Amino acid sequence: TMTNTSFTLQQNVYKAKHDPITVEDVDENNVSSPTLQCLIDSAQGATVGVAATYRSDCSLSSLAFATLTRALVIHFFATNKQNQQKKKKKGQEQQPAVSQGRILIQDQILCNIGIKLYGYRIDRIALALFRDFSFRINGAVDVLSVSTSNRRSLQAIMNALGGDLLLRKGDVETLFGHREGNAASKDVALQAWAACRAATLDDMTLRFAAISRIDTDTMPDMHLSALAKISRDAQILESLKPTKVVNNVKADFKSKKGNVNLECTRFSTRIMTSKTQVYVMPLTLNVRYLQVIRIETLNGNKRSTITGHVGRINGKQAHINVQGVANTSGKVLSVTTFGKEDLTAAESVKEDVVLKALQGTITLTEHPFFCSIWAPSLNIPWPPLDAHTASSVYYPDGQLNHSQYLAVERIISQADSDRVMLIQGPPGTGKTTVIAASVNSMINTGPMERTVWLVAQSNVAVKNIAEKLDKIGFRDFKLLVSKDFHHDWHEHLYERLEHCFIRSDSFGGGPVTVSRRLLNEHTNKHTRVILCTLSMLSNPRIEEFTRQVPVQTVIFDEASQIEVGDYLPLLQRYQHSLQKMVFIGDDKQYRMPLVIGTFISRHVYDQKLMTVHDITSKTACRFLDIKKGREQKSGKSWINQQEISAVIRLARIYNGQGKPYRILTPYDGQRSTIEKQLESAKLPWQDKCFNVDSFQGRIWLTVAAGNEEDHIIVSLVRTQGVGFLTNSRRTNVMLTRCKKSMIICTNREFVTKGKAAGTLVGKLALTMGPDSWLDGGDIVNVILK
Repeated sequence: TMTNTSFTLQQNVYKAKHDPITVEDVDENNVSSPTLQCLIDSAQGATVGVAATYRSDCSLSSLAFATLTRALVIHFFATNKQNQQKKKKKGQEQQPAVSQGRILIQDQILCNIGIKLYGYRIDRIALALFRDFSFRINGAVDVLSVSTSNRRSLQAIMNALGGDLLLRKGDVETLFGHREGNAASKDVALQAWAACRAATLDDMTLRFAAISRIDTDTMPDMHLSALAKISRDAQILESLKPTKVVNNVKADFKSKKGNVNLECTRFSTRIMTSKTQVYVMPLTLNVRYLQVIRIETLNGNKRSTITGHVGRINGKQAHINVQGVANTSGKVLSVTTFGKEDLTAAESVKEDVVLKALQGTITLTEHPFFCSIWAPSLNIPWPPLDAHTASSVYYPDGQLNHSQYLAVERIISQADSDRVMLIQGPPGTGKTTVIAASVNSMINTGPMERTVWLVAQSNVAVKNIAEKLDKIGFRDFKLLVSKDFHHDWHEHLYERLEHCFIRSDSFGGGPVTVSRRLLNEHTNKHTRVILCTLSMLSNPRIEEFTRQVPVQTVIFDEASQIEVGDYLPLLQRYQHSLQKMVFIGDDKQYRMPLVIGTFISRHVYDQKLMTVHDITSKTACRFLDIKKGREQKSGKSWINQQEISAVIRLARIYNGQGKPYRILTPYDGQRSTIEKQLESAKLPWQDKCFNVDSFQGRIWLTVAAGNEEDHIIVSLVRTQGVGFLTNSRRTNVMLTRCKKSMIICTNREFVTKGKAAGTLVGKLALTMGPDSWLDGGDIVNVILK
């Protein structure tokens, strides 16, 4: 518990001089009614600025309230909800208690109708108050809403605080470069003061008056809970985005006229542009860039470092603007990007929808699809369908089993009870077949006006659906793909799909041009089926496509890979045309030899997964004992050098025998090191090694989207801490990639007797038995079998 402290703060963001600010810095237990009243009494026109800081889990850490002369920074302890969760785990009684300080804060400031609150990203503050403390807020104004610039940009902040002429841009950039992280008390106090000062400027008063206020005290709990969860999940995912990325590039580089030209070699670590994310270089706080690219080079025997920022990206080619670098060439030792990626278009739209819902300019509780997902008890009536002609099951090119037939019947149904459908399909049950049969049925037997959009999280998953439709002879569809994914990187994936392919850089051109692109070249008819990623539906340039092919029935494949909040932009943008949503997927997954499939069925699927496979021998799953293997910290990741050596040896044997294989590991540090050593050993290294990680909170296994491999090598890395292995869902994804065999490189003591014994991998080792363990001398003989 801290005691009250106070200090004087001199503002530096406005060019004009202002009186010093008296700041009180207290914890919630030391908040008193006189302290709050003193702040309120100093408020000019009852205007109070507000700012916040957040913990690493994105829960609210502190609130700052400020007038033109005073500021109060209040620090909160762990939330009641967090404490209750801890007590639940320990089996203790729940005894929620609300501090007197919190009650005073809500009553005297947050819900005081006589006070006008102004803050930067106050939508996040409002939802954090509700999620963490069940608090409401009244009459709050989001100051960023006065700006037409990107909400995350420096220019938006400058506009919100009164404009460039009034402000010291560098100091504003430094102050708000902290964003909502663990800013010091003086910084969060100054952020709140700046919001208050902006609200009292004569030129800004009318502009702020036109902004709809946020009044959560009038919103139902169910509505707020949904918005708060969507917002918090998005913040957690954003916080997991790395601030430092090592970019894989070709070794040679050239610099000319202030430009360094690099060629990226790995899509997932490619150099990307950033227009809004501010990064302050360490030890040089006066030097700020939107994003910093640091290139370490070797020219002859001379090593040097070049610093710049992204000028232009064209496929694999990245053009970096640098200062003071002569025309030269050499070898690249490393390239590192400092600074987070911008929000994607979909992430920005989701944030905007949440803000507008809080401001009351849209009403999500009137959307039946929103309610069916987040508030089913509200029973909002479904609007009538435009077309009432029923479809029938039509799949002339293939056979459907009973469960597939039932699934197709429900997907094509137009009954209100089937407006939102969830279909779980375990490995090998024919999910893509069900999608193909459903599309065939709706287009060939349903009303002529009916449209279908097939959507997935990843481009690879969308491509797989397209290839399935093409394979069964259904070619009356169009495939929308982003240029960033296709050009230079994945053009080879779409060779079979040229007849239906539309790339994002060819969007636009007006209704006639788009209509021409939507024509089927064989039938000369307008297509009614479009395939794309979920993020593509947030692309503003897709509007002409959605006008001519309305978003009516949407089928989501690999739905388990999609964060539920990611559906919000689609629900808002296409609410007037949307008629049906079908979610198909499985959060567990895939095809594998019998011994692995049987184990996964028992431990993951409650014995409900039936595996049919030609390989029945237990030798399909082996463990390689790395006796001297030791985990080592590598940045924020982990590596295990002894396991890397074993993996390279296995890769050399598989490669020599011409056997298709891939390498999986839970940690990106291990993945990148294995990749480099494969390259050094002159072994195939591109698209060979992949990691399962939690970047942005999702499961990203590059080979998981329908791309298994005959032989899988797994490197577990850890030998002391369990880490990744505690997550059975992610571990399951890793263990179910092989079609023929899997070798798991790990320390036997760790997996059979150590901390990992109780994990899914430990249980697999126990099931396989002692005979499944190999040592270094067994490797060649086992693989040759």
